[in-house]
Amino acid sequence: MDHPTPDSPRPLWVNPALADSDPRPPLTPPRVVTAALALIAEDGVGALTMRTLAARLGVVPGALYRHVRNKQQLHDLVLDAVLAEVDTTLDPTQPWTQQTKTLAHRLRTVLDDHPGAAGLLNHRDPLGPHSLALAEAFLAPLHTAGLGDREAALAFLLITDYTIGYAASTTSASANQQRVRDTATRTQLHQFFRSLPPDRFPALVAPGEHVWLDNHDERFSAGLDVLVDGLQRAHHTPHHHPLSSHPTTPPPSPAEAARPGNGAAQI
Repeated sequence: MDHPTPDSPRPLWVNPALADSDPRPPLTPPRVVTAALALIAEDGVGALTMRTLAARLGVVPGALYRHVRNKQQLHDLVLDAVLAEVDTTLDPTQPWTQQTKTLAHRLRTVLDDHPGAAGLLNHRDPLGPHSLALAEAFLAPLHTAGLGDREAALAFLLITDYTIGYAASTTSASANQQRVRDTATRTQLHQFFRSLPPDRFPALVAPGEHVWLDNHDERFSAGLDVLVDGLQRAHHTPHHHPLSSHPTTPPPSPAEAARPGNGAAQI
């Protein structure tokens, strides 16, 4: 029987786990995933190595390598476990715009529940069964709506790029985001902007307190609405179609559309 080598590129979920004679609790995939997610949530994606994960699990690196063959397979395992939590069930009677928005909100919620997972998508192209199922769920309503292969692929990538990027920005919150989450600090900021000379900053004085708000969820929804509604208008505008305005760029095939990693992070 042909056994995978340590450098085998095949994903972990199709590789049988090697036998473990250690009497301690076995290194099961759920245990490995839980420890890996806790590690990247606390210390960031860069801290996730086979050595640091083995230390967190209380085993030597060699023991971990008997179950996870390399760092790439570790990333695959973690990402597929996270994306498995996204509910891909949709109401086919709803417009495609609503179906894609629903999926985007669900994806962002799951990524927010696992700090660091969105950042991990910048380092690895997930091709596990749950990642593929999620890509299929995004693409299906786009095809049903009549978008061509190229249109559907670009719409899919735009929506997932936006969603994953937004989730990643939540994890690595900027100093401004951290400030506005504190009520007292936010009040001071609003007072500061109202005190600015209106003759020098007329456009900033009035809306300043509306810019510095703890409204991350509202901004995600607003941006998603603008993006999806814009895609819908482009689809129904025969003489001006931004989704097909670059004829010199070869359109992605359906397989490439479902495969993350075409530029920015994708599912």
